[in-house]
Amino acid sequence: MNKMKRVKRLLSMLVLFALLLGTVSCGKQATKRRGDDKTATPTTAATPTGTAAPTAEATATPTAAPTDAPAGTPTPAPTQTPGFGPAENCAIEFPTRDLYHYDMDLTLDAEAHTIGGHVVFEFYNDTNDTWDKLCLRDYPSLFTDPTKSGYSPGTKLDGAVTVVSGFTDGRDGSAIAWSRDTDVSVLWLSIEKPLAPGEKMTLSYDFTAKIPAIDDRFGYVDGVFNVTNFYPILAEYDRDGWCTAKFFGDGECFYSEVSNYDVRITFPAGFRAATTGTEKGKTEADGTVTYTYEAPCVRDFVFSASDTFAKKTRDCGDVRVNILYPKEYDERESWDAAMERTFFIAENSFAAFGEAFGRYPYEELDIIYTPLAAGGMEYPNLIIIADSCCQPVYVFDDRDTADGPSFYMLDECVSHEIGHQWFMGIVGSNSGMQPWMDESITSYTEVVYAEYLNSLGVAAIRNGFEYNDLRDKKRASELTRNGYLPINKSYYEYSNSSRYVGSIYSTGQTVFYQIELILGHKEFQSVLREYVHRFAFTNAMPEDFFTVLYEFAGTENEQLNALLENCFDLSRLKMAS
Repeated sequence: MNKMKRVKRLLSMLVLFALLLGTVSCGKQATKRRGDDKTATPTTAATPTGTAAPTAEATATPTAAPTDAPAGTPTPAPTQTPGFGPAENCAIEFPTRDLYHYDMDLTLDAEAHTIGGHVVFEFYNDTNDTWDKLCLRDYPSLFTDPTKSGYSPGTKLDGAVTVVSGFTDGRDGSAIAWSRDTDVSVLWLSIEKPLAPGEKMTLSYDFTAKIPAIDDRFGYVDGVFNVTNFYPILAEYDRDGWCTAKFFGDGECFYSEVSNYDVRITFPAGFRAATTGTEKGKTEADGTVTYTYEAPCVRDFVFSASDTFAKKTRDCGDVRVNILYPKEYDERESWDAAMERTFFIAENSFAAFGEAFGRYPYEELDIIYTPLAAGGMEYPNLIIIADSCCQPVYVFDDRDTADGPSFYMLDECVSHEIGHQWFMGIVGSNSGMQPWMDESITSYTEVVYAEYLNSLGVAAIRNGFEYNDLRDKKRASELTRNGYLPINKSYYEYSNSSRYVGSIYSTGQTVFYQIELILGHKEFQSVLREYVHRFAFTNAMPEDFFTVLYEFAGTENEQLNALLENCFDLSRLKMAS
């Protein structure tokens, strides 16, 4: 079974186990954030401008967040900074700096299972180093080999190496020679005229990628195309140079720069699509339909498409939420209830996370339900949820009569994937080298959601995490011996996928909730708002999070220090003196 397929299922089981029983399983160097030490910026700015969000039509009234601290919570140390961070529900503004820009004309061939077209990419060298070559990542080419794409040996895949051609340097129109690395997802482009710091360049190319017939985040199954990480994208350049870390399927390993996108996709007639960004136009001709999309200030562009999709739309607060799913699902028992619950989760997630981290800055979020071996996957402005998460669980009272369906798996999965819109959508990171900055913080957003609703599960959350007190050296030593601590390790340092999942999803969630217990509910949210506000639309480093945390709590908080020393390898941090 594909490793990635196990991740979200294991996540669901681990987190549910922690919530209900109060237990948690006994589980490189930090990279420089893009944008630091810039020497120059292009003279022509391309600042994204968003249109006004739809008028809110709430379907469920969000419940106020709990203000009382759980029993036994440590008293916050007096070194905390009063009035720290932006106010609750603060706006998160798009940056005014120049951004990269992808312009793409694409065609989905539903019979050949391919996606391809022409790309014009405008960017600039925003580092202190001169670039004499460029690195692009081409992940679809990995789906010819099950082991390289995260599947078990022997799995049959029908992928193919991406056909790429026509690399052209827009500065002088010259052709660019290129080659694949031993890792076929790594493309090296040799540019004859080096790109100096601050210098701008246009790169154009053509590509055709094969979409494998698998129920994955990049795959085709039962008439639904999930098309993600599908085009050659510029790799990140940090203090270690071009990032060529290996792809893995247990969670996320993608690392990219915020860019603006203008995309046109041609589908067979009758196809509906959900994408990053918003639809701006539609034309039909000769048995095809072409949609135009704009996506400002996002790390990637993805879509799901099918000629079987039904669509439900509702305004959840200030965000337009579109739910797409195969029409046949309407015949399923409790499907309508699951869709209503999805809108409820979305509205309350936006309310909870807006209060805690700052308001969602985009117009729309698309939610796609489809067969998916993983529980859910997140992308800019779009999340993919396995239809299996919509299975209701009936709760019975003492008289053994049904009290109605519960969708706790749906709550957990949808709120988690929406939480990713902040981490690593708004605040990016190297999710392969520092997965705790992506999945651990996002696993904590599940707790933020539950606390906002003040649901019955909050008591179980509090009891469970207090029982598993990671300030305790004996408990922390046990988790360290079993490979679950410290949590600030790269994916590649874990002995196996279960250790990675247990550490990053479950133990990491516990770490962040216990920081909240030490600092206080509202206080820790103010820390996270400041972190999001300060590093929005950049790729943050581990030091960035700790800098903000220490600015608020100081360095003399004994309880916080005990937790951090037990759960992180602090020697890896490069803190400013």
